[in-house]
Amino acid sequence: MTTLEEGKSGEFRTFEDTPPKVASSGPLGLCAFALTTFVLSINNSGSYYLQLPNIVVGLALFYGGLVQLIAGLWHLKAGNTFGATAAGSFGAFWLSYASNFIFRLTDFYIPEDPFAVDHAITFLLTLAALKTNGATLLLFFFLNIAMVLLTLGKFYQLSEDVKGPNGLTKAGGVFGILTSLMAWYNAFAELITLETSYFTLPVYDLSHKRR
Repeated sequence: MTTLEEGKSGEFRTFEDTPPKVASSGPLGLCAFALTTFVLSINNSGSYYLQLPNIVVGLALFYGGLVQLIAGLWHLKAGNTFGATAAGSFGAFWLSYASNFIFRLTDFYIPEDPFAVDHAITFLLTLAALKTNGATLLLFFFLNIAMVLLTLGKFYQLSEDVKGPNGLTKAGGVFGILTSLMAWYNAFAELITLETSYFTLPVYDLSHKRR
């Protein structure tokens, strides 16, 4: 079966030649990032119920790690370089965090706040997101603050007299929770459309495209 391509008289193409539509993996990657970050941030904020950082290992291995890495590869297929870099980097990072716990790849104590050592890529991604939208930029804003606080808290914890999360680490955990909430917001802002729901979530476009 063939169809005449509009505006190109005499040229025919088959339906089989039409490339399949590639679904967005953004919500999947954001949800994976959000839940894993949320659980670890609850621990960092000093929760009585989640006192050990290894509670996040399962999530870091499968949801925050493997699923987010797959979402990043999916972004490559869709031609989204920023999404592929962000999801792929954080997915691989969570996998390395879980691997350190499982396989004992290092001979030093693994910190409770893995994001403290991943601040550089986050800062650069923030610069690359300045003209995306307000919701995405706010997510990275909270994440940068969380990482700075967690890093400072980790330096403070180098003292042998300090036990458990200090004020800086707890504050970093709070901003990590805010980061998680913004990640979920961004995910569902893309999922909730007028085709599937009765309302949408604003993201405040910052691209300033000419109309």
